[in-house]
Amino acid sequence: MSSQIALILLNLLIAGTIFTHLALTTPVIFKTLDEDSAAKFLRTIFPRYYLLLFLLSLLALLILYFQDSSLSWWLGFNISAHALLGLLGIPITNAAKDRGWEKIFSFSHGVSVYCTIVIFALSIIQFFIAID
Repeated sequence: MSSQIALILLNLLIAGTIFTHLALTTPVIFKTLDEDSAAKFLRTIFPRYYLLLFLLSLLALLILYFQDSSLSWWLGFNISAHALLGLLGIPITNAAKDRGWEKIFSFSHGVSVYCTIVIFALSIIQFFIAID
């Protein structure tokens, strides 16, 4: 039972981190900071954001590893994989932006957005599976 509570809390932390970042932090950054300051802040916060999501998802994956549900384990693995992909994609996104490679920047930023949506959706699904 305590592993279920931990799993519920971890998935809530993952979803809450994403929600807070997207709904509160990012809009405020673009409204209050100039472009250079916003870029510096985002380059500092995004690696930490994805690292936090990755570490939380690894803890959840560890819990899921010792449970019997292969569906839950698969969801947990996908959350971790997408968090890692988002983390590893940051240098590519930054380099493309710095060099003016708009197509590569747009693609890599799109991958980051996709990863965030997948992580959020799967953590919500995992949450509801865990409370069942």
